[in-house]
Amino acid sequence: MSAKSHFIIGTAGHIDHGKTSLIKALTGMDTDRLKEEKERGISIDLGFAYLDLPALDRFSSCQGPDGTKIGIVDVPGHERFIKNMLAGSTGIDLVLFTIAADDGIMPQTKEHLDIMHLLGIARGIFVITKPDMVEKGRVDEVALDIKGLIKDTYFEGSPVIPVSSATGSGIDALKALIVREAKNVLARPESGFFRLPVDRSFSIKGFGTVVTGTVASGRVQKNDEALLFSRRQIPRPVKIRGIQSHFKTADAVCAGQRAALNLSSISHTDIERGDVLVSTDLDSASKSAAVYFEFLDSMKKPVKNHSLLKLHHMTDETTVRVAFIDIKEALPGAKTFGQIKLKEPMVIMRGDRFVLRDTSVNATIGGGRVLLSYAEKALKSSKKFSDAADVLMQYNILNSQDNKSVLLAILSAQFSVDTHTIRLMMNISENELNRIMRSATGEITLIEGFLILNESIKNYEQLIVNIINKYHKDVPGDIGINEEYIMKEVRSLPPNARIGGQGPAPAGFKQGSEVRSLSTILKAIMNGLISSAKVVKTGNVFHLSSYRPEAKGAGKAVEDSVLSVFSDKGINPVKKEDILKSCPSFKKEDIEKGLKFLLKRGEIIRVAEDSYMSRYMLDEIKNKLAASIAEKGKIKAAEFRDILGCGRKFAIELLEYFDKERITLRSGDYRVLRKAVKT
Repeated sequence: MSAKSHFIIGTAGHIDHGKTSLIKALTGMDTDRLKEEKERGISIDLGFAYLDLPALDRFSSCQGPDGTKIGIVDVPGHERFIKNMLAGSTGIDLVLFTIAADDGIMPQTKEHLDIMHLLGIARGIFVITKPDMVEKGRVDEVALDIKGLIKDTYFEGSPVIPVSSATGSGIDALKALIVREAKNVLARPESGFFRLPVDRSFSIKGFGTVVTGTVASGRVQKNDEALLFSRRQIPRPVKIRGIQSHFKTADAVCAGQRAALNLSSISHTDIERGDVLVSTDLDSASKSAAVYFEFLDSMKKPVKNHSLLKLHHMTDETTVRVAFIDIKEALPGAKTFGQIKLKEPMVIMRGDRFVLRDTSVNATIGGGRVLLSYAEKALKSSKKFSDAADVLMQYNILNSQDNKSVLLAILSAQFSVDTHTIRLMMNISENELNRIMRSATGEITLIEGFLILNESIKNYEQLIVNIINKYHKDVPGDIGINEEYIMKEVRSLPPNARIGGQGPAPAGFKQGSEVRSLSTILKAIMNGLISSAKVVKTGNVFHLSSYRPEAKGAGKAVEDSVLSVFSDKGINPVKKEDILKSCPSFKKEDIEKGLKFLLKRGEIIRVAEDSYMSRYMLDEIKNKLAASIAEKGKIKAAEFRDILGCGRKFAIELLEYFDKERITLRSGDYRVLRKAVKT
């Protein structure tokens, strides 16, 4: 993976520790844009600037070799504006942490450090601001305090440098450090769905609506269609009319890049911070997710299972209920797996970081990383250790970066999943999914857009064979069962029993696609069984290839009695009433059941609504009809009646039956043969 030719710097630090002044000294831009900010001398909302550095050796597909583009997000330091600070921390690659030489480490210094840690930001430069206002010994003292603060954190070993925004001392050295760090920041993968969390929305005369934000994943080009997700309205289609990055026109932007997008078909008043602009194939939000939790050592009290907390994700926030898989409460410093259930749906996806705050004490207490989203099934903790161990094993797989193993884990816990849902769950592109599928050749199969494990296919093949075989044993006189019966039997089994008891699904696995895909998959599996000659389909029923239907016991006695009625009738039709009268020693329902099985096996044929004949007699009549037409070329109903010696009505019923069976074709008053008849 190459170094980035663009990346995002974010500021962090306590209020009045010189973040905004430092950015102005670096870029010449004042990020305090609000009147109230200028009047009060503090940052209230997010501020934005950019910095151009010399070109690095390598660059991504979203930016040319004309230089390294650095977007800078200046966040407020006051505790009251922590919400704005969190919204501005999306996509930060490098944090400039300011600690004033006079104040030293302060409460928001620590909270901002915790937030950067929870967001997975591991690169930072610690800037001691206002060094010109203290003795040098104080600067050295603060530097030691900083090194103590970041010990055993992601930031241990990060550079610490004094910089005076007032005199310019240290600015060049800071720029040199930024260049050094930029060379080590790797480009983010462009795979996944395009998402841009909106941090600003406004209108420019002559252009219309513009939104800004940091691209969280994926890639978008000028003239692409997109969707705007907002909790206030249904997703709205928009078109991207133009793109700018760092005040320069661009054809495309991708993950990790600051962008301003000019949108059509929507007013800027309909968009606000927290909304998300996404690619059109990201067509739904998620209400739950399987996650990895990490709670801070500084947390004042344990977090009980199923507690309600405030979740901050990208530029949005909502109330969330947390559920742990193996603990009743999370102690300070706890790390565990579990699930989050969101009060309102969010475009939250695998790999995303989030921060949790306890509003009752107004403090950041933890956060985590999303392992699997678009997961609507609630966590059901098992009391059995084996089940808990299986769930934990699945979570450990989800916590890995091995996408093939993640895909197999998803499929091992579900009947099947359609490819679009898989992409949503894993936040991957079609190309990436195809690559994973190729690497899993022999382990998974794609059937009508649904992925299923080959092992599950084998289990279902055996399950279907067992269902058919059981029916043969229970009802030996019947030829087989229809598709609806098989579907009903499969659905009546618990999911684990269906797929060989492969273990419970981890919290968060979506189950809806199982219902939708069951019919499609089973039809494909049954077709496979037919192709392999394990199962035979006769008409609309299925039976094992080795099966020969034959009634036994009382059922055979009933069938023999029914067949004798047809032997006695000869060429004349048999009515249902005739059968019932001729078998007085049997119950009506048993006679009707026996007749149904004889009809299904083809030993008795229903010629008309209430006219039945034995297969043997009907074949004799068919051969006589074919021979007569072959001799004369055609035949009338009256001629056919005379050949058989039956009534005209029955002769017409027979001819209409042969028409329906595509043996004969009516042409005026005559019948002709459609095809040669085997005798």
